[in-house]
Amino acid sequence: MPIEVSMPAISPTMEFGDLIEWKVKVGDLVREGDVLAEVQTDKAAMPMTAFDEGTVAHLAAAAGQTVKVGDVVLVLAKKGEDPKEVAAKFGGSSKTSAVTASPPGSVATTTPGSNGHAVSNSAPVEASSGRVKSTPLARKVAAAAGIEITSVPSSGPGGRIIRADVENYAATKPVVAPSATPRTAPAPSKQTVRIPHTPMRKTIAARMLQAKQVAPDIHVTVDIRIDKLMEVRESLNKTLAAEKLKLSVGDFVTKAVAMALRKHPGVNASYEVDAIVQHGDINVGIAVALEGGLMVPVVRGADALGLRDIRLATDEIVKSVRSGRPKSEHITGGTFTISNLGMYGVRQFDAILNLPEVAILAVGAGEKRPVVEGDKLVIGTMMSVTLTVDHRAVDGAAAAEFLQTFKAFLEEPAMMLL
Repeated sequence: MPIEVSMPAISPTMEFGDLIEWKVKVGDLVREGDVLAEVQTDKAAMPMTAFDEGTVAHLAAAAGQTVKVGDVVLVLAKKGEDPKEVAAKFGGSSKTSAVTASPPGSVATTTPGSNGHAVSNSAPVEASSGRVKSTPLARKVAAAAGIEITSVPSSGPGGRIIRADVENYAATKPVVAPSATPRTAPAPSKQTVRIPHTPMRKTIAARMLQAKQVAPDIHVTVDIRIDKLMEVRESLNKTLAAEKLKLSVGDFVTKAVAMALRKHPGVNASYEVDAIVQHGDINVGIAVALEGGLMVPVVRGADALGLRDIRLATDEIVKSVRSGRPKSEHITGGTFTISNLGMYGVRQFDAILNLPEVAILAVGAGEKRPVVEGDKLVIGTMMSVTLTVDHRAVDGAAAAEFLQTFKAFLEEPAMMLL
């Protein structure tokens, strides 16, 4: 029996994938672990790998196409099977077509394109709606480059504009030299801009809405004095200077969170319909802002890491997600999330739960504030943090106890060595 390869759920929340590029062609022999294609998920561009061995007999989806998770994208002929017969059985041919037909409602002629497909000389228009046919990724790239999508020739399936079309158009777009004759600058115009949702933005919207709809959340805030932490940080950074490493306050927060979770396993948990799952591993997710959205890469086993290793692990996962091609282990398996807006000068905020996790910590800026010491008013460095918990799984007292432990670790950093 031939092997039908479906679009996998490469990320936990993925429902559709944009097939960016095939890494194999009809007739190629693939083995388990080989990269079949590059797929744009709701989070990032990630590789789709083979789990079986066989010969590529039929490509059921074309580069640039948006495919639902579970739909067949490729068919492999097993050893002893004729790839041509397999291709015929699945409605394809043993050769990939080099011509893409113009879609209904478009009037176009075609010329050979640089990627081997035919390129439409006019933008493909859907007859029913009058909209240009293009993939979400192509629209995103066009918007970022300031390119009008209707100007881009198409080479995708059914005349659809794909990312490569936009990139090719951008590379050949003429640069207009400034006129030698001075002109009066036109009055600035205010235009309404419509920005299509990217897969990442759609996922963020859906998950945030779900969190507010299904999880009755409560918020608990404490103020933490971090003067001793700042002294320890300064001392450690002098020691680490030779390694060109510099600890951030966030590294101490991650360590303190992990240590507190070890003492309060009820917060290191996920909510399920029939159970609360307390995780054995402590994997701390750190919300990272990206252009057009955010991701939550994960520091795995954070409770067993020292501050230096937390800094290195954080650098690695942040670099991974910002590259647009994170490793799977960098964006899966989180058990608790930290959202830090302190670098923006935000004093305090409430974060939305990252379901199915039952808790998320919102961290504000460290700032000088008046502090009462005995009968005296002094200046101290204070930081406000707010713990949001899912009240279905964590009660207010449990949330407060977690914050007491967390606060103690940051106010007396040496306690994290015990």
